[in-house]
Amino acid sequence: MKLEPQVEELYRTLDRELDNFPTGAKFYSVRKLMDKFKCHRGVLDEVLERLEANRLIDRVPQVGIFSSVTRRPNARKVLLAVPDWPSELTQEWSMRASRYTETHKNWQLCKIMLTPDRDPVSSIDTAGYDAAIIQMPSTTVTLEDMMWLGSLPIPAVLLNVDTGSFAISNVRSADGDGAILGCDYLYRHGHRRIALVQSEPHTLPAEKRIATFRRIADLFGIQLIHIDCMTVSGEFAQHKAYLGMKRYLEENDGQPGFTAVYAVAGESVPGIMSALREFGCELPRDISIMAHSTEQIGRYYHPALTAVCADLEAEVEAAFTGLADVLDKKTPFFKTEIPMRIIERDSVNQITPDERI
Repeated sequence: MKLEPQVEELYRTLDRELDNFPTGAKFYSVRKLMDKFKCHRGVLDEVLERLEANRLIDRVPQVGIFSSVTRRPNARKVLLAVPDWPSELTQEWSMRASRYTETHKNWQLCKIMLTPDRDPVSSIDTAGYDAAIIQMPSTTVTLEDMMWLGSLPIPAVLLNVDTGSFAISNVRSADGDGAILGCDYLYRHGHRRIALVQSEPHTLPAEKRIATFRRIADLFGIQLIHIDCMTVSGEFAQHKAYLGMKRYLEENDGQPGFTAVYAVAGESVPGIMSALREFGCELPRDISIMAHSTEQIGRYYHPALTAVCADLEAEVEAAFTGLADVLDKKTPFFKTEIPMRIIERDSVNQITPDERI
């Protein structure tokens, strides 16, 4: 959801005003805010929702608005800009960033949402912030994007984007190495025919996972079946994955023709599981499932998901410590790649040569 200029202006004004109200103090009433700052009720409601989402206020029905500001006067103010799409990974990254700033009082975090493939990165207003952490709102990164980022008066770090030779900071998971880990794991568990399910939009990170998985599968002599769910930005990956797997099974008379699935994103796995079960497959006895994911996603799936996991806690730490070094003039920019690791649970079955298709 794109915030109108008057909403942005009022948000910054009230954000500064809250510095005068210690934690627990009662803030202005809605009527007082409208009178004092000459704003419409719709604009004010949107700003108050955002302030509450950023944990700067608490609204108690029939009682009033209370300050939740715990920042210190010299705290560095960081803007976290993320796409407004149904991504558990994005939500988990935001949650961990919020927790980090709660325990590191020299940082203050504010978050905005960008509409995927509609709000360009250049639409971000960085006025009033000391630094920015940005997850790109589009599936591609253009030269214009990089030039705009390079012209910012504050340091910015991109998440999961390779900034190449540009002097722009980034923090990203080692997606390629993660794909190698996943392919090797399934191979060592006896799987030689694997469905590679592309349940995410055709973004650069997703394409890198797929290309690397394909290359390693070729080296191992694994036969891949590529199932492209044709997902676009903002669509619900679980449903698209369900439709993609169901379509494949219908076209093949309900015969999977593979012993394992590797999903590009763990969020899509429930949809894949549902489609397989509709065609009589028992998991993981008949079909094993593994995915590129995070530690939290999949832990309560049935069966619990074995996954190649991004270390989001390490990503958050790297982003903030890197920005601190840039702000302290220790380095002009930084580029950090975080290793991935396998979390073993219950969704991958060891099969014997006799059980291979």
